[in-house]
Amino acid sequence: MTSFNVAELTDGQRFGAPLILDKHFIVLDQNIGFSKALQTRLVEWGFKTLYSESAEVIDTKPKVIVDTDAPAASPAEFETVDIDLDTLNEEYKDKSNALNAKLKETLSKINLEIKNFPNKNRMENVLTVYNEFMDYTQHVFTRYVTHKEMKIGELSESISLLIDFVKANKKYLLRIQPTEEHKLDKNFLTSHCLRSTILSIVIALQINMPMQKMIDLGVAAIIHEIGQIKLPPQLYLTTKPLSPQARNLLATHTVLGFNIVKDLEFPLPIQVAILEHHERENGQGYPRRLTGNKISAYGKILSVACSYEAITSPRHYKEARSLYEATIELLLNKDKRYDDIVIKALVTAVSLFPIGTYVYLSNGKIAQVTESNPSDPRLPIVELVGEKNEAGNPKTIITDNDKNKIVRVLNKEELKGVQAYIK
Repeated sequence: MTSFNVAELTDGQRFGAPLILDKHFIVLDQNIGFSKALQTRLVEWGFKTLYSESAEVIDTKPKVIVDTDAPAASPAEFETVDIDLDTLNEEYKDKSNALNAKLKETLSKINLEIKNFPNKNRMENVLTVYNEFMDYTQHVFTRYVTHKEMKIGELSESISLLIDFVKANKKYLLRIQPTEEHKLDKNFLTSHCLRSTILSIVIALQINMPMQKMIDLGVAAIIHEIGQIKLPPQLYLTTKPLSPQARNLLATHTVLGFNIVKDLEFPLPIQVAILEHHERENGQGYPRRLTGNKISAYGKILSVACSYEAITSPRHYKEARSLYEATIELLLNKDKRYDDIVIKALVTAVSLFPIGTYVYLSNGKIAQVTESNPSDPRLPIVELVGEKNEAGNPKTIITDNDKNKIVRVLNKEELKGVQAYIK
């Protein structure tokens, strides 16, 4: 990783790889020249250094070629050619539109294929859409970092697409889990936001939340950590335990995020959800130590979704815990931190043995939980590892309390062996 002093960068410079802010967010694609307007904005925000995977500066602002045969011009006729902020805004708007259009096109094609071929490459298709939503989420964060801009209409439209996709593909989306390789990924913050959004939507669907409210919840979820971009990245990227002072500083991200969306005039319920996603039912959360019914419905849902995602994802300072462990922790609800209705909705949606979990059955077979059982969250639907039905698709069964009873969840070493076998 090469560092570049913002003050020393010159207008028109292009680089061999994207410029990254605080080793976390992409500021400038390698195909776009650096501009004076961008430099001014970065300085205003207090950013002194940018980073790149490449040390190569592949282009600089072109020299002016003088045509000696051309007639002389007066000074008033000369204009400064520059890539100003308006130009950059248009470039980013074009990218937003392109990403949104790509999402729609991909969803249209994949939904058609799913309709015509219900089991053909279903997981691969879902993963394709998931990765495109990840790119879109990253773009939303990057755009705010560089332009202080987020559009509620654009976000709402994208969340509406995501809701429809979750409705049709919940059991596949919930099987996508972050790996250990991703815990040092510079995009882990947006990964957390997207995964929390999917979980929030799953909960909202379970409690039959109206569509418009579900969209507002999804918008709040996708940007609920936006306040962290105003904090030193070492606070959330460190591998070391934080001091009490550092923890207190990190906790300000809820207020910072609230102020960001308030300044952008987002709807009040979205502002409040971002402010309250770390509040707890027992009054031991932050920033206002609210209790019970004083916490908004969106805040309650985000609190559970965000916590569940954090428990099951690897971080710089910890390893991921299993989906089953996360479910049990929420069900125990130690110190009454979370809303019982929200917990019940999540567990009913993902099952007691959550979708994606590998389990050992009483008949000696190994299976992966693929779908919740609406009539009994304790007895989910599973895919038997290595077995196919007559159509050549993975064989699925409903677990029970007899021959197909779930005995236990596979441990980490057993899980590695199963995953190696599947590959």
